[in-house]
Amino acid sequence: MLKNKATMTPEQQALAANFTRALAESGIAPKAIAEARDITEQAVSNWKRTGKIAREHLPTIAQLTGWSVERLLGTVREDPPPEFAGMAKIARRVPVVGTAKMGDNGYFEDFSWVPGAGDGHIEIQTQDPNAYCLRVRGMSMHPAIRDGWYVLIEPNGQPREGEYVLLKLRNGKKMVKELLFRRPGSIQVMSVNGEERFTVELEDLEDMQPVGAVVSPSKWSPD
Repeated sequence: MLKNKATMTPEQQALAANFTRALAESGIAPKAIAEARDITEQAVSNWKRTGKIAREHLPTIAQLTGWSVERLLGTVREDPPPEFAGMAKIARRVPVVGTAKMGDNGYFEDFSWVPGAGDGHIEIQTQDPNAYCLRVRGMSMHPAIRDGWYVLIEPNGQPREGEYVLLKLRNGKKMVKELLFRRPGSIQVMSVNGEERFTVELEDLEDMQPVGAVVSPSKWSPD
């Protein structure tokens, strides 16, 4: 083991340590990341030892664990401040309130809500007391978000550039996109699968809510 560490660069050592800690704190198993990236579970487990993680995998790891890419890489000195001041990050029973049936380019063809939020729950760490989950149906966001997985929406959170957001447009369309950057009067977004990027005018945007996590079906429980 010591010999292996000697062959690792300082960056790989930091990434291996941070990745291991991110898995432990979030409760995300290597299998969930492997399924999201369509690679073997063994390959993901090896990252904890080698720190040799391709940059293309880091956004998915960030989404699943709640760690930012910068924090995984060790380029920030400390954890970012909490978005919800005075509230501890604790595990909550977050209700699954509906199903998002995905169409082309990440649009929701149908966005059905369950009356009374009676479609089970996901127990997950979140600081937002109004957090809710949606079950995703369809493959337009594969491999980052798979058919049958869940997205945790934190409506009281602050959307951050480089992370996924739920967009609700005034024309009734809804979509999950990666927020690239903000401009005066507009935002630039990209499809979760990376195939398309475009501009959304703020006058056309009804609401934007951050996606706090992508959750595997195994985390779902009935009420």
